[in-house]
Amino acid sequence: MTVQQEDAKQRGCSVYHIPTDEYIRDEYGLLRDTRQIPRDTSCYSPCHGKSINDEATAEDLNIVIAYSKTAQEAGRGTLPCIFYIHGGCRYGGTAYSGYLQRVRDWATYFNAIAVSVDYRLSPNEVDESPTGEEPTNDCFDALSWVYRHLGAEEDEVLRYGDQSKVIVFGTSSGGGLAAATVMKWCQERREGSRRSLGELHGLILEAPQLDDRCNTRSHDKFKNGNMFTSGDALLGWSVSLGIRRGTEHVSILEAPARASGVDVQGFPPTYIDVGTAEPFRDEAEGFCNTLRKAKVDVELNCWDGGFHGFFTAVPDALISQLCNLAKLEWLCRRLGVQDNVIDTEYKKAREAYNTRQKGLAA
Repeated sequence: MTVQQEDAKQRGCSVYHIPTDEYIRDEYGLLRDTRQIPRDTSCYSPCHGKSINDEATAEDLNIVIAYSKTAQEAGRGTLPCIFYIHGGCRYGGTAYSGYLQRVRDWATYFNAIAVSVDYRLSPNEVDESPTGEEPTNDCFDALSWVYRHLGAEEDEVLRYGDQSKVIVFGTSSGGGLAAATVMKWCQERREGSRRSLGELHGLILEAPQLDDRCNTRSHDKFKNGNMFTSGDALLGWSVSLGIRRGTEHVSILEAPARASGVDVQGFPPTYIDVGTAEPFRDEAEGFCNTLRKAKVDVELNCWDGGFHGFFTAVPDALISQLCNLAKLEWLCRRLGVQDNVIDTEYKKAREAYNTRQKGLAA
């Protein structure tokens, strides 16, 4: 185990215990399947091919599929699929980090099939080299493989998924990877060898880590503190990019904040949220502006006083309830689902939040 991975474990970012099927069923009411994607089906970028030849990568790419029992009662090719990319500052976390709690809601309200990808963490285990674009390639490979199998008879779970209802969801560093993965997806559709890929249905970026330069005002403001700081972000980028961090030699598939309007053409409708009291605030707002300039349908919520990951750290706080309900409300609109429970709870939380904000401003 590398120093960085040991540090991640001590911080609680990386979870090495894999939950049992019984625990997932009893605790979350979900069923779980896993798949291994052979590396010979991976993407064809020179960087990716070199990493395979140098054996600086796993032989297979693992994904975890979670769904409710009722999913198996649906017609073939009818259910939405939410593709989840976990956080962990680019060197911690697993495919289960923050995953099952979210899938419980997605399965309850949308009967969605969820997929989480176990992408490579930094640095590479074989030689402790920076991973660079490799995690993005992993996520792209997994998303492409899942997409091809949605609605296909040969996969006993993904056969129920609808290719036209794929939503990518990334949190923290996974948010940066989600943005990069969708960017690569759109590039491949425009000019690559995978023009058979269809349009994605949506993208959610939750407190995304997008910019390796870490030089915004919010990074400067939150250099120190008891919660996630700019220093934590710098560590993750340094492990991921090595000496290239902060230089002109970093690609948009590594740090999506460097993208231009041309690079994000073809993005699906996108939802972004971030707290105002965290380092990633400004880069989330900047990426939203890039999408808007490219005429992408994008919604941004900046939650007043929210620190990084507040929505999971203190889920019962009013701001966390509203933040999480707002994402569910967006998913309802995107998937054409009318849910009175979500609508009622969202309106109640929004009214209470607005009343509190007026009181603070008085």
